[in-house]
Amino acid sequence: MITPAQKTGTRLLSLQEGRALLALYESMLEMARARDWERLAEIERQAAAIRDAASARSQGPAETGPPEAGEIKALAELLIRIQILDREIRGYIEPAREQARQQLTAEVKSRAVRAAYGDGADAPG
Repeated sequence: MITPAQKTGTRLLSLQEGRALLALYESMLEMARARDWERLAEIERQAAAIRDAASARSQGPAETGPPEAGEIKALAELLIRIQILDREIRGYIEPAREQARQQLTAEVKSRAVRAAYGDGADAPG
């Protein structure tokens, strides 16, 4: 999980990045509600890029001192809001994913039956 600051003082996520992530998660929720999975995946890739960049910075030497108390509070509030949005987004994604899995399983079984017994075109009618 991304946190506002590590013990070493290396900032994992800037306030600007936190705000950008929040905006992306708000857009992802809109896309989930609209069941626009392709656009949602595109926005998720943008969010992942921000998270990955912040995480990569944490692996290097500390570039800045510890964040100010106000910044820590603001980042913590942003992260809590992002987590809430993430749970809500998952509430849309997980049922859709399960439905897609069931449809795929049914299609695979149907193809296996057609392959084993033919597609019924030769059946007397």
